[in-house]
Amino acid sequence: MSSRLSVEERRAHLIEAAIGLAEKKGVAGVTTRDVAQAAGVSLGVVHYCFENKDALMTELVKALAMELRDSVDANETVWQDVGSGKEALQKLIRAGLELMWQGVEATPERQLLTYETTTYALRESEQTPAKLAIAREQYAFNDSTIGDIVEHAREATDSQWTVPVTVVSRFMLAAIDGIVLRWLVDNDSAAVREQLDVLAQMVTQYSA
Repeated sequence: MSSRLSVEERRAHLIEAAIGLAEKKGVAGVTTRDVAQAAGVSLGVVHYCFENKDALMTELVKALAMELRDSVDANETVWQDVGSGKEALQKLIRAGLELMWQGVEATPERQLLTYETTTYALRESEQTPAKLAIAREQYAFNDSTIGDIVEHAREATDSQWTVPVTVVSRFMLAAIDGIVLRWLVDNDSAAVREQLDVLAQMVTQYSA
């Protein structure tokens, strides 16, 4: 890797290398030495950018979450001239879910990886309690991502939530987790879209 790269560019390159390895061999099987080799840098470079594997895994799960967030934000036309009120909010949330789903559908290996990082952190936390922070950071970041999206939708449609937005975001994230996991099992995309219809409808019942 060129020495001219900034620390952030180096970190991004290492994270992508770690994702590629984890997709092939699972999170538990990835070492910082593996990442260094895959990225074409010395082990010292990895430890300069990340204190340890746990720090790298924390940034890896954030990167995966950001990919889905970017898939929703990328299409600005979705947010334009949407109207106001509950019906408009439901349509906008459903449109956002569709954009997110397209990103999920195109990257099944990465979606499986998000579940692996969670179970890795939970299993390893039995021996190393600090590893639980990886899973908690993952879900806190995802909660924030979903929260930002639904707040954006609320503002765009001049609506109000009748429950705290954190309740909405946590419920949506739990539902999305289950929907994606089921899709990884049965690969039924038509069923997913029906479920997303229901999810958008359910969520907007808590708006005014």
